[in-house]
Amino acid sequence: KVRSGMQKTRNSAAGSLAATLLVLIAACGTGAPVEPQKQFRVRHQNPAELDTLNGLLSISVSDSCLSIDLQGAPPGGDVTVTVDADSTCDAGMNGLSPSLLGLDGLRADKIKTKQFDRWFNQDPYSANQVMKYLTKCALPDGETLNYASDNGASYSWPGVFGLAPRWASGESVPEDEQQLVSACVAAHANKYGAHVLISVLGRRADGTPLPMDAGELASFPVTEGCFFGNLFHKDGAFAGDDRPISLSDADTSLRACALPDRSGGGASSNCAPMVYAGKCSDICTPDPSGLYYSSCQVKGKSYKALSTRIQPNVNYTCGDGICQVTEKCGTGTTWDNCALDCGPCN
Repeated sequence: KVRSGMQKTRNSAAGSLAATLLVLIAACGTGAPVEPQKQFRVRHQNPAELDTLNGLLSISVSDSCLSIDLQGAPPGGDVTVTVDADSTCDAGMNGLSPSLLGLDGLRADKIKTKQFDRWFNQDPYSANQVMKYLTKCALPDGETLNYASDNGASYSWPGVFGLAPRWASGESVPEDEQQLVSACVAAHANKYGAHVLISVLGRRADGTPLPMDAGELASFPVTEGCFFGNLFHKDGAFAGDDRPISLSDADTSLRACALPDRSGGGASSNCAPMVYAGKCSDICTPDPSGLYYSSCQVKGKSYKALSTRIQPNVNYTCGDGICQVTEKCGTGTTWDNCALDCGPCN
C-alpha cells in the first residue's frame, strides 16, 4: 500500500512519541532574507503548498504516557504525538496511559470509559489526532473505530494498515503488535509537517506482507529508511538510513527522519528524540523477499520493523531556484547556507 502521511492512496495521488520539535516552516531558517531586489529575486516555497493536514509533525519518546503537544503546529496542521515522562499523566489530564488503550483493546466498547472520556474531552482536537494515527496503524482497511464524546461530537477513525488485529479485537496488545504500530507511527513522522507520499513495506505480526499496489516499486524507486521500536514501553522509537546514495552538502529532503542530523548541533537524529540508529543494512535483517527489512536490532534487542520508499522529488538541491522549507539563508552553496536560493540573511 502507498501511504500519504497516515493516509493510503490507490490509483490517485490524493492527499506519517518527551521533547517536542518545533515545526520548521520558515524557508530561511533563523535569519530572514533581505527584500528581493531586481538583481536577486528569491522565490520562497509557500508553506501552503505543503499539505500539513496529513503529516505527523514529529515523534518524541520517553516513558509512560501517550500525550499531545500542539506547540509548533501550523494552522490546520496535525499535532505531535509524544510520550509523557510524567508518571502522573493520568491524574494531570495530559496523557493517555497504555492501560487505557493497550490493555483494554482498540474497540468502541473498550474505549468508552470514564477515563478515556475525561482524557479525550480535555482537548478533543489533539486527542482526535492521537486516535487517528493509532487507529490507522492498528486497524485494517475497511474497519472504522467510532467514538461519541460527552459533548455530543462524533468521531470516526478509519483503519489502514491492520498491524494490530488482536488489539483491535479487544485483547491486550501483544508486544509484536506494539512494535509494529510503533514502527508505523514512526515511519509517518515528518520534520516539516509536510504531506509526502511514501511507500510502506513490511509484514504484519502473523507474517503476511502488507499489500503492495501494482507499480508501487516503480513509482517509489528510492529506498529510504527502516523504522522500529516500542512506544508502548520505555524503549522509544528508532530510525535507520536506507538511501542508496547519501545526500551531498547541497542537498536536503522533506523526508528527514531517517537521516542523521547534519546541523552541527551534536544530536544524532534529525527528528530527536527519535534515535538515529545507523544504516539499515548494518542493523537490520532483510526479509526473504529482499524488498524490506523484517527486523532491526539496537541496544541488544530485536524489533519488528517497517521499511519506507520515496520518490526522488522530495529531495532538493541548493541552486534549484526555490528557497525550500528545508533550506536556510546565507552566503554559500550548502543546504544550511544557501545564497543561491534563499539569499543573504539580515
